[in-house]
Amino acid sequence: MWCVREQIVPVSTRSLPHSCVVGRFSLKPISLFLTGAVGLFGSLRFVRSRNVFSVLLCFVVYKDIDLTNPELGGELLRNARGDLPLDVWEKYFWEHSRYRRPVLAWREDPSDPDPRFVPVDPQQAVDWAIGLVGDTINYLPNSPEEALMTAKRAWEILVRGTSECQPKRGQAATMRPIAVRAYIIRKFNPHPNKPDESIVTWAKLADILFVNNRECSRKIREKGRTRTCGLGRHQYDSACVKALITAVTRLHIAMKHDGIPV
Repeated sequence: MWCVREQIVPVSTRSLPHSCVVGRFSLKPISLFLTGAVGLFGSLRFVRSRNVFSVLLCFVVYKDIDLTNPELGGELLRNARGDLPLDVWEKYFWEHSRYRRPVLAWREDPSDPDPRFVPVDPQQAVDWAIGLVGDTINYLPNSPEEALMTAKRAWEILVRGTSECQPKRGQAATMRPIAVRAYIIRKFNPHPNKPDESIVTWAKLADILFVNNRECSRKIREKGRTRTCGLGRHQYDSACVKALITAVTRLHIAMKHDGIPV
């Protein structure tokens, strides 16, 4: 799993790191508190040293996954429903972006019981966070640790109110992490002779991701009613395969919009 690590450190404006490695983990700074630190901490005191000041850096810490590992494709197939495809997705994303983008949130499952990922109304998020922002500013001069903890709470609330965390129309939100899994599995199991294809067919992917106890458990809505697919083995033209292709196509569009190579 990924985690967030924050600390207050002196940083030179001339040498902010793009990334660094600590032990077995890779670290990437997320643009001064996910693009919000400048507004949130406008009253930060500058150290009396040229081009050096103290800022709150927010690092994403991810497992040190080797995307060039030739065995990765097989591992993804063996762990298709586990954390590995989602961890690989995040590693791939941060290999191509210095900043958090909306497409990164495609890995989040709305059914996740973790309250940090439950969307809240944007105005409500601001109302909840504004008091914490004030507390953070008051804590900064004498209690940087308290300021850090309070700022983290404010950030978590504000993230839940961002547009990327709000429900989207036209596609079940539960299909987004499935699209991420499908994309990653196909990308790291390429066809040896067809660069844009994979040795894992769409029908096989549907079997891997949807079939439980020899039956597909995915719900299909058609003609005003909802039914369970129930197939034990999908064909290339089945409804679940078409839905999977559509979901991955939409993921491709979101990736291109955010500058992440497909």
